[in-house]
Amino acid sequence: MTPRIETVFRDEEMTLRWLPGSSKRMVVVFTGMYHAFGGEGPDEFAASASIKGANNVLFVSDRRSTWFAAPGLWRRMVKMIRYIRRSEGMQEVISLGNSMGGYGAMLLPKDLRVTRAIAFAPQVTMDRSLLQDDRWPDVQKRWGVLPVRNVGETFAQTRTQYHVVVGGGCAEDVAHLDLLPAHKRLHTYVLPGGRHNLARGLKEAGVLGDVIEAILKGRRARVERLFGAYQRAAA
Repeated sequence: MTPRIETVFRDEEMTLRWLPGSSKRMVVVFTGMYHAFGGEGPDEFAASASIKGANNVLFVSDRRSTWFAAPGLWRRMVKMIRYIRRSEGMQEVISLGNSMGGYGAMLLPKDLRVTRAIAFAPQVTMDRSLLQDDRWPDVQKRWGVLPVRNVGETFAQTRTQYHVVVGGGCAEDVAHLDLLPAHKRLHTYVLPGGRHNLARGLKEAGVLGDVIEAILKGRRARVERLFGAYQRAAA
């Protein structure tokens, strides 16, 4: 029987959904606004994250799209992710996200041992004194103190490999990427002409799962080949 995604926790602030896999690896997928990943709901994205059932997948949604700035929300999320990791006996954690979820994916290693953090078109900051990005609400004004001012400032305190993918055709996303520090554990990919819905385009092209699998295995040459093929097909 094919495993199904089960809702394991839900309140007015967050939802946690669990898809069991066959390995001891847990992929924590932070969804974006509207609780989706690149325009796809968790059920549709599950195949890419689970890699044909090998990975356990935990979908984490900030239901009010606060960029985890709602009072106490981030602390509660981390506590529950830790609990699930321990109770399910997971030996490795990967974080993955798109847009707001990409911010969460890069933030998690600050508080939890994460082997790789994979972020598509992420926001690096929601502090408007650092970057004025009017696409999104002023969450700091509405919700209060952000988890961090610039998520790139947390990289030095972790051992995580960070993989960040943005579309070169989206100036705002490139501006966020430029806020990240140069670091030997940071690997960036800019796809010329790509827009903010980059993950959705990769999924529709049938390569998103292959890209994620290649990143998980550290096969950077294959990642480059996949992105190259995607660009040629989109031209």
